[in-house]
Amino acid sequence: MSMMSGVLWSAICRDGIVLAEAGEDKYDGAVIRLAQKLLTKKATAGWEFEKARKTKLHGIKFHVFDDANVNANGNINVNGSGSEMKVWSFAAVAEKSLDSAELRSFVEKIFYITEPLRESEEWRNGDMLCAQASFAPILLQKMEQVQAQGKLAMVNQKLNTTKEIMADNIEMALAREESLQVLHAKSEETNVMARQFKKRAKQVKRFKMMQNAKNGLVLGTAVTAVTAIIIVPPLVALL
Repeated sequence: MSMMSGVLWSAICRDGIVLAEAGEDKYDGAVIRLAQKLLTKKATAGWEFEKARKTKLHGIKFHVFDDANVNANGNINVNGSGSEMKVWSFAAVAEKSLDSAELRSFVEKIFYITEPLRESEEWRNGDMLCAQASFAPILLQKMEQVQAQGKLAMVNQKLNTTKEIMADNIEMALAREESLQVLHAKSEETNVMARQFKKRAKQVKRFKMMQNAKNGLVLGTAVTAVTAIIIVPPLVALL
């Protein structure tokens, strides 16, 4: 395989576990260091960013919150199993020749093409690199398309935007927080003023979370990594 340019590394994680990754490091370890730094950043409702000043490399990570106990309308399934919210993350490192908007578009594409896969048992409950053999070649192909087609590969036909995803993440987090309060409450809140205050506080919190998500500042769960047999060699997960 020829030396890569553009997107140098990318990965998909679930709750900090790297499921699949692809890439190479032609910068004497700088790609690996930036990828590791990116993966250890805490999950947020929006984008996370990292840069390597000397090599001019830059990386981004996007998160999607997935709570099986919250339905599409945002209502709580009180009969749910109580399983913890899953946090999917999509990360990439690129050269300066690929600007931030183009790198975001690449990550969005990975989000969309993995949507049906994230419903499978393997992806939802598998160990580290469980999807390496099946998905890493696809991931590598998408990275090489950026190199071969340039900006044409960045055109996204989807109408949904990451802004909508960030809004869903925030609503999911707020709904999860509210459901835990409901499930553990001993009695229903009857004070009208208290309910109004609670509603206002939630509105303020939503606004602040959305503002922070746009700037990549909201803190969430930490990310880690852990081993498996692969076809496309992992670059970061086994270190």
